[in-house]
Amino acid sequence: MPQREAIHINNLDKAYGVKEIFSQASASILEGEIYGVIGRNGAGKSTLFRILLGQEELDLGEIELAPWVKIGHIPQEDPFVPGESIQAFLERWTGVPEWDIAKQAGQFELQDRLDEEVMSLSGGYRMRVKLLSMILMSPNMILLDEPTNYLDLSTILLLERWIQNYSGTVLLITHDREFIRRVSTSIMEIDHGQIETFPGDIDSYLERKELLKDQARRQNQNIEKKQQQLQEFVDRFGAKASKAKQAKSKQKQIARMDADKQSMAAPSTNVRMFIPPVFHKNSPALNVSGLAIGYPEATIAQNIRLEVNRGDKIAVLGDNGQGKSTLIKTLAGFLPPIEGEVSWTHTLRVGYFGQHMEEELPYDMTVYEYFRAKVPANITDEQVKATLGSFLFSEGDWQKTIEVLSGGEKSRLNLAQVFLGGYDILLLDEPTNHLDVETVEIMAASLADFVGTVLFVSHDRTFVNSLAKGIWLVGDGTVQKYPGTYQEYVWSLEQGFLASEKKRAQSTVDTVDSISTSQKSPDEQKQRQRDLFQAKKEMKKIERKIRDLKEDVRLGDIQAQAKLFEQEELWVKVAEHIDWLEN
Repeated sequence: MPQREAIHINNLDKAYGVKEIFSQASASILEGEIYGVIGRNGAGKSTLFRILLGQEELDLGEIELAPWVKIGHIPQEDPFVPGESIQAFLERWTGVPEWDIAKQAGQFELQDRLDEEVMSLSGGYRMRVKLLSMILMSPNMILLDEPTNYLDLSTILLLERWIQNYSGTVLLITHDREFIRRVSTSIMEIDHGQIETFPGDIDSYLERKELLKDQARRQNQNIEKKQQQLQEFVDRFGAKASKAKQAKSKQKQIARMDADKQSMAAPSTNVRMFIPPVFHKNSPALNVSGLAIGYPEATIAQNIRLEVNRGDKIAVLGDNGQGKSTLIKTLAGFLPPIEGEVSWTHTLRVGYFGQHMEEELPYDMTVYEYFRAKVPANITDEQVKATLGSFLFSEGDWQKTIEVLSGGEKSRLNLAQVFLGGYDILLLDEPTNHLDVETVEIMAASLADFVGTVLFVSHDRTFVNSLAKGIWLVGDGTVQKYPGTYQEYVWSLEQGFLASEKKRAQSTVDTVDSISTSQKSPDEQKQRQRDLFQAKKEMKKIERKIRDLKEDVRLGDIQAQAKLFEQEELWVKVAEHIDWLEN
């Protein structure tokens, strides 16, 4: 049975001033596919999402949504109210009853935390709550724009497992290639104003792109060879009156042949970011003894004893809220230790990149002025410009004032100046956010080649796997060196989730079991019987509506299809509720 078309994009045009984002772009989005949406920063991925959500207008073209499509997305801003519990927020935001929330909360391991205040949660758990709120609204298509940014690995793995089991359509933007690899069934590429879809996973797509790139390279070489032959004729006979007309014709031919060359925009895997070389020596770089970290009002972790040798590449991992960023800030000297000592080898220079550093940028300076002022004087202009390019700043961005940059651009600017600062030690807190897939991979390879020391926080599995030679785990009030590899650490987390899923599956009705009929008072049992009567009454009403709507659809009423879908979803929910009440 062929897949239904969920969305049809036809000749889409979109521009911001003179910057063209889409030009006559067309594509079909099919029901049930999980699309990994990829493309360079600024190519139009997030713009497409905003258009699909009705948050931005088209300039020209059409986007047709099938009448049965119901889109869900995660709001950028937190929709929480201070003092509100998870349960209260979910009921207010989704309108879903308590019993349904209890049944579905286990998907993100929230079943035992529903009474907690949502604003007190870490960023990872807040994202779990927002994901659950979206799921409770029963969309059959979801748009996820960089959902893994700032998420801990535990939450990423939970989200990954949920998407793998989701029966609807997904459009997913993420710089985490491993995430795309493990969930996507198709790839959507946005590039040069066009939208193109490729069936299959990311590896099949990359193989196809590499093949096309090789073909383009050979075609360009053939064109350049012909152009060289024509140019030799022009150089030899251009000054002769008898051949001048022919030479001019061949000069035009050379110019026309440029249009036949294929774009080679995709960066080579051999490309590296420039990081100033440092002196390498097999000796200690850092000694941490009896360290306690945190803030005056709260100690987050203590009894920390660790050593770092020069040239080490160490990933700092753990759930959000456990103290990873606090540890990096303390090692960088941005936070004082509560007790204990952080002792760097005194000759080593330490560079730090952290979250929210853009607030300290001088907004009146241009990108180039700031960058030139921050990096050492021995760094050439060519190296400055190449590094800006590596971090996705085009030549047109260099004279922009920092004030007009987006939050992501400011973050990239800070990261770029740390790379070019000539530091022996790089302390990096979530460096992959706001970068595209290719840039993340080039950065990982460049840091792996760097002979200096790198300590970093990241949940991007491809990045960590490419770079980490050691692991520190932050959790349970301390920091420990992990004895295994990164793959073993990820495997151990996945095994924990599998065990949790099996435990939930063995329960009769998830956490709702705690309020089973056997525990209820006679009055509560009577109320349960009344609820069951009302639910069955409601079910009959829904079934009548479904019969009527099916007839309307048969007679050609297009709008009735969407209503029918909503009633069928409601029927499923009420049926589940009846099942719970009867057991």
